[in-house]
Amino acid sequence: MIPPVQFPPKPVADSLVAPLRFYFSPKFLGLDEATANKPALYVSNHTIFGLTDGVFLGVELYLQKDIQLRALVDELHLEVPFWRDMVGNLGMVKADRELCAKLMDQGAHILVFPGGRREIFKKKGEAYKLRWENRYGFIRMALAHGYDIIPVACLGGEETYDIVVDANEIMSGPVGWALKVTGISGKYLKNGDHLPPIAKGLGWTGLPKPERLYIKLGHRISTAPFSEHAEDVAVQERLKAEVEDAFRVLFEELEAVRAKDSEEEPWRKMLKRW
Repeated sequence: MIPPVQFPPKPVADSLVAPLRFYFSPKFLGLDEATANKPALYVSNHTIFGLTDGVFLGVELYLQKDIQLRALVDELHLEVPFWRDMVGNLGMVKADRELCAKLMDQGAHILVFPGGRREIFKKKGEAYKLRWENRYGFIRMALAHGYDIIPVACLGGEETYDIVVDANEIMSGPVGWALKVTGISGKYLKNGDHLPPIAKGLGWTGLPKPERLYIKLGHRISTAPFSEHAEDVAVQERLKAEVEDAFRVLFEELEAVRAKDSEEEPWRKMLKRW
């Protein structure tokens, strides 16, 4: 059993993300899909570097819905001083199938990013492209435990950085040659797929641009009709395709919302040009 996390009082949780909320000014849509007494597997896309992925959603569901979301995150989040304390206080745990199963047995609300590190370390032209490849673990977990799936699309994060040099370009040059010869790329970087790009944010500071984030929950996708076929590959493929199709629609809807958004502050517009 995983010990429950003692979430901070709501005012404290709110204050923890206040600076980030000011900087990114997130907008939420579709929160009615989340219900405290009906746990679900929230499936979301990663944006470049994954800096704020899941943070705003977790706090918002806590503040508005009394949902204590348990996010399964890359171990990198748990290795950064201060940041690991904040994400730990907000219920995030290492992405692990056994931990996920235990959380589901306890009836927890769970957030997962199927793209993992590959989707964080974007290459040129991959903005808002799901890089889930043959990852079916989240589908199998939802089927095995009878969890509904709620797709959660995040828009805006991809624009916080401009990729200057991506992994393909690095691996095709002398640095890539050295990484291959030494075996580092194969052992630690998955032949370049886990190699972060060189990217430009706010000027050359390394800080992300203050892009407004748009986060929308899609309609629940029930796994109940397939509960007796959790190991059926065809069923898994069908459900995964349904989730991916939901994201395509959600991205289009959020793009339309962003195009009509006239509330952007002058300082934000100015800094985004840097």
